[in-house]
Amino acid sequence: MPHPPTGTSASLSRNDSLPAATSDPEADYSTFRRRRLTAEEIRDSLLAVTGELDLVPGEGHPFPPEEKWGFTQHGPFAADYDTLKRSVYVMMKRNKRHPFFALFDGADPNASTPVRDRTTVPTQSLYFMNDPFLHARAAKLAGMAMASATGETARAEWLVRRVMGRAATRQDLREASTFLHDYATACADQPASTRPALAWAAYARVLLASNEFLHID
Repeated sequence: MPHPPTGTSASLSRNDSLPAATSDPEADYSTFRRRRLTAEEIRDSLLAVTGELDLVPGEGHPFPPEEKWGFTQHGPFAADYDTLKRSVYVMMKRNKRHPFFALFDGADPNASTPVRDRTTVPTQSLYFMNDPFLHARAAKLAGMAMASATGETARAEWLVRRVMGRAATRQDLREASTFLHDYATACADQPASTRPALAWAAYARVLLASNEFLHID
């Protein structure tokens, strides 16, 4: 009597294994644990979603000529050089930590840092509400959405896809619509011609500050 193909046999269709949530509740083996992006990953992701991240390797920094240094113990070198390159090429000073990387638990350039701190503090939330760098990225995203799609739904779908890397759900679209209408009312004192861009930039900030954007599942 011929045997049925192994792949369709009743024996194979039976399963005596426990669900992953039961057999591996701490997700030590079945999946990666959810984690927050590192400081470098946050910065690079903010630039990547706007298409501004410069992937060309860095080749030095614009330090002043040596004859103009004049640094002292109480007046040390303290400049920060803005760049659109990956965070690995951002200049790090030992005497004063870069404000962004210090805020999001970047490595201490003065010491070996085998394990980084993982803090959740109010100043991190305030960064996403107020920092000019974040506002510039959100404004860039808003302009891209308004140029790439027409209509509220299409633009919200475009932004969610761009920032989250997935299709927008119905709940996403409902929340976007409510937020945009509320924001338009709140900024009624602004010129009418600027309100759409302001509202979309604010919505982009919401997405960029979301746990979904800032964590890897």
